[in-house]
Amino acid sequence: METRIELAPNCSLTAAGAKLFFVATCLFSLTFSMIFVVMGFWPVLPFWALEMLALGMALRANLQRRAYTQTVTITDSRVSLVTRSRRGEAKQEFARHWAKVRLRSPRTRLNPSRLLIESRGRAYEVGSFLTEEDRCQLAERLRYLVGGMNESPPLEIDRTEGSRLDESYQRRQ
Repeated sequence: METRIELAPNCSLTAAGAKLFFVATCLFSLTFSMIFVVMGFWPVLPFWALEMLALGMALRANLQRRAYTQTVTITDSRVSLVTRSRRGEAKQEFARHWAKVRLRSPRTRLNPSRLLIESRGRAYEVGSFLTEEDRCQLAERLRYLVGGMNESPPLEIDRTEGSRLDESYQRRQ
């Protein structure tokens, strides 16, 4: 039996919304820039162009982030992590019996914690795009599903509904 957890960043801005926002911002700020150009302050125009270029690059980076997803699949014997991005797909597999879930505290107060799945000297980060609260909840759920090193709790399946029974996990919520 297997349990699958899909992770994706919260990207509420659509491509159409980003275009509309960019065009509206360009037109609004160009209006004010042209007022200054007409008054003789022409050096304002190149700075306006630089600002709009920076805004366009930021919006593009935000839209590219939507393609980044992670899928954690836990079976009786394996834990696999599939990471998809614009550059392709990467798959990491761990023996469930030897896998360990760790939530590493941040090095400084401003950095986020890191959620890692470790096994036999290899470690892979999970959910780097999640908020701190979501990362802590995911760590708790993965610890419950994967178990500690040298222990593999059984994956219980509700045969009537075909879904995962996470009774003790849901009681903690």
